[in-house]
Amino acid sequence: MSVDNPVMGTTARTVESKRRLGVPAVTFMIIAASAPLTVLAGGVTTTFAVTGVTGVPLSFLVLGGILALFAVGYAAMSRYVTNAGAFYAYIAQGISRPSGVGASLVALMAYNLMQVGIYGLFGFTVSSLLSARLGISVPWWIPVLVCIAIVGWLGVNRVDLSAKVLGVLVALEFLVVIVYDVISLAVAPEGVSAATFSPETLFVPGIGAVLSFGIAAFMGFESAAIYGEESKDPRRTVARATFAAVGIIAVFYAVSAWAMTMGAGPSAVIATATENGPDMIFAFLGANGGVLLSDIAQLLFVTSLFAALVSFHNAVARYFFSLGRERVLPSALAKVRA
Repeated sequence: MSVDNPVMGTTARTVESKRRLGVPAVTFMIIAASAPLTVLAGGVTTTFAVTGVTGVPLSFLVLGGILALFAVGYAAMSRYVTNAGAFYAYIAQGISRPSGVGASLVALMAYNLMQVGIYGLFGFTVSSLLSARLGISVPWWIPVLVCIAIVGWLGVNRVDLSAKVLGVLVALEFLVVIVYDVISLAVAPEGVSAATFSPETLFVPGIGAVLSFGIAAFMGFESAAIYGEESKDPRRTVARATFAAVGIIAVFYAVSAWAMTMGAGPSAVIATATENGPDMIFAFLGANGGVLLSDIAQLLFVTSLFAALVSFHNAVARYFFSLGRERVLPSALAKVRA
């Protein structure tokens, strides 16, 4: 079946059998990029420690509301423009092709830099975990090379394979964070309250830093559009997946950050996060849930990074594909497996 490309007026061949992704699959792809366990263990604890603001749980709801407003227009575009280039296609159609090319290059640079940073964190984390748990000394770059090979292999296979892998990994991340939340609320040394959802805990000096850290938790929320050509019903899938991802991320992180404050105690969460950093969650689970649970959480922290890498790789690959197809980049990048 031929589908008109609204950006260049060319014709892109889309085989109906390749439309394999539904709303759940695309939603998992988006959430994987935000790496839930990584955000909670690294991002939220760092936000508490650096800003000294206890209203972090409320910040996720505020940011979710703001992004939902953006998503209204973004999702509406998906009903008229279906293109793996996402921002490139939207901006080229709505403003001009040069503007679209510029936006796509910024997106490519950003996604690739995220990959570089996460690969480094992945290598360091795996190397440290092997040394601490098994006494095996492995240079950080060896896990990185292995990870690159696996991510590359998934990238050249059917997209629904990546979706299934990410679905399992993200589900396990959610499960371990939910367990952490339940234990935190059960321990609650100062009792359970909604104090950290109060506006006066967020709208204080330092709110800018809190929002700056918090917005990183939503990274990749816009990526539903890049799967439009591979979605079963792009006119509905992209919009629904975008709204679902924003809503799930906002609520899930808000509840988990709130549970963190309850587990440590609102008056002590800043000091605890400052002292323990990203190990705060794992130390808490080890002390209150057992060493095995802590080890499982640390292993899932590694798989969380891997899932994010797969998601960002998919985004980069589709931008290259779209720009190659439009002859912005070498046309060889537009070749796909039969």
